[in-house]
Amino acid sequence: MEDTNKKSGKNREMILLIVVAVIGAIGLIALQLARKTPAGLADERSMVQSGAQKTGNAEAKSAPIQRIPGNLVTRDEEYPEVGQPFVFRMTNFSQGAVYELDPGDGSARQVFKDGKLRYTYRKTGEYAISLYAKYEGQEVKLQTIKKRVQVPPKPEQVEIAPFIEN
Repeated sequence: MEDTNKKSGKNREMILLIVVAVIGAIGLIALQLARKTPAGLADERSMVQSGAQKTGNAEAKSAPIQRIPGNLVTRDEEYPEVGQPFVFRMTNFSQGAVYELDPGDGSARQVFKDGKLRYTYRKTGEYAISLYAKYEGQEVKLQTIKKRVQVPPKPEQVEIAPFIEN
């Protein structure tokens, strides 16, 4: 009788182990099927970004996936003067990107060449000057600075004494 109890006990243990293993295998399969792939996550992110751009969300437009470098070189003591060409310079710019400057006076954007741009203001005032970059279909506003456009100083009139002949 003891042999039959031992055999039936071992059979129950074996059946219980098989049931646990099958349940574990089914759980692993379910997890693998439910797991999202990295490509799927990237697709969801790009869909969210493009959806935000369609609705006009400004923050999504200014936060592209690719980081584009570029800075305007500014000195506080440098002021553009009305009617005089002013040279805007850039540092840390990428060769593949197209950089444009919005001079802030209502005129069209101007394109930088080799990190430099000459621009002449027609009126005095304080302008918000913005630097934009375009790269692989993306556009981003990199920087905005304020500059006061001044009237150029008048040249000093030097009075010359009359020439007296003897």
